[in-house]
Amino acid sequence: MAGICVLCHNRCDKINNYEMILGHNVRPVEELKELVLLGDTKAYDELQIAYLKGKYGEECLTYSRIMADKYNYPRAYFHVYYYLTSNHVPHSTEIDRTTIALALKYLKKGVSLRDPESTSVMGALCLEGKYVPKDTVLGKSLLKGLQLAMSQQTSNSDLR
Repeated sequence: MAGICVLCHNRCDKINNYEMILGHNVRPVEELKELVLLGDTKAYDELQIAYLKGKYGEECLTYSRIMADKYNYPRAYFHVYYYLTSNHVPHSTEIDRTTIALALKYLKKGVSLRDPESTSVMGALCLEGKYVPKDTVLGKSLLKGLQLAMSQQTSNSDLR
């Protein structure tokens, strides 16, 4: 029997929801880490589940950067942004300019690869003017484009 696991990154804006359907339990973390180093995207997604359970949180950023930098995995670009700007970075109250610049670099790359989470967050940042100059036209455009892409994806899956 396949288990269903709904993951929600707990953030104030609650933008980052996604669902994964797993046919088995999460594999041992050490095995997942080895597979991630080889570019296994399913192992990376499972590793993120293990991180959400809280035991290995300090490693989130490391493996996300590997999947982004070495394997160009779109979802990992969002995760790098997320871990750099969230409370997952230990002892961080305010984020310095260098960290913001690095986080935005990854977020923009995620947008260019059409990652839905990256696009959603960038649209919200543009509308709010947080970390980037306020640009309501770009923000609305990103969110509208995301909404259109998701509705087309839903329509295509209905046809199957």
